[in-house]
Amino acid sequence: MEPDKRGRDSGPAGSNVTEQDVLTQLGGESETQESKHKMQLWTKEDYLRSQREIDQINRDLKAAIEEGHHPGAPQVQRIIRRHYEWMSRYYTPSAMVYIGLGNLYVEQTEHKQLFTAYHPQLPVFLRDGMIIFAERELK
Repeated sequence: MEPDKRGRDSGPAGSNVTEQDVLTQLGGESETQESKHKMQLWTKEDYLRSQREIDQINRDLKAAIEEGHHPGAPQVQRIIRRHYEWMSRYYTPSAMVYIGLGNLYVEQTEHKQLFTAYHPQLPVFLRDGMIIFAERELK
């Protein structure tokens, strides 16, 4: 991903489907506008803090996989809640949008590579945890 002039990612280089595309496809036009508005207000430090937070979330999910936890386990769902709260700093995803993003993380090459860098099972584990979270907490 290429950082913009504030040091933020402008999106995956060469990607065909972005998170913004998923939002639009799932009727998340309000989420798209909310995300654009919030991101315009961010400083470089806000962006870097966000990246540190998602890195820790991914590391915690990796540890959960290595410890043999199921995506629906309470300790994993607490991590998934942190992921949802992290996402909510950009926009508030509906259940349908959150599930769609989970699918994007598995299906889209650039996202999948990002997560497999932490652990080969992380894309599917995260997606499954997101589906469980959305079905339990967002409906």
